[in-house]
Amino acid sequence: MEKEEREFLDRLAQMIKSRGLEVPAVFMGESIKPISFLLSQFLVFFRPFVTVFVAPESYDKLISILEDREKLEYLLKLVEEKEEVK
Repeated sequence: MEKEEREFLDRLAQMIKSRGLEVPAVFMGESIKPISFLLSQFLVFFRPFVTVFVAPESYDKLISILEDREKLEYLLKLVEEKEEVK
């Protein structure tokens, strides 16, 4: 995993923490883990429509996270660690 990807995942974990969504984020992440690749391909299909409303770079990074279970696991670990700091 590249440094830029780690920084993006850290910022995403910080946003989740700042909104107090640690538990729902971990629950949802663990729930979609078995079908994360399938979900990423679904998002690729809808990319032309969604990027009208969402920044394409962020959307592509989300797809990248879902395609690679290692990245998803890293994000969940970051959110769980930040939750324990409370």
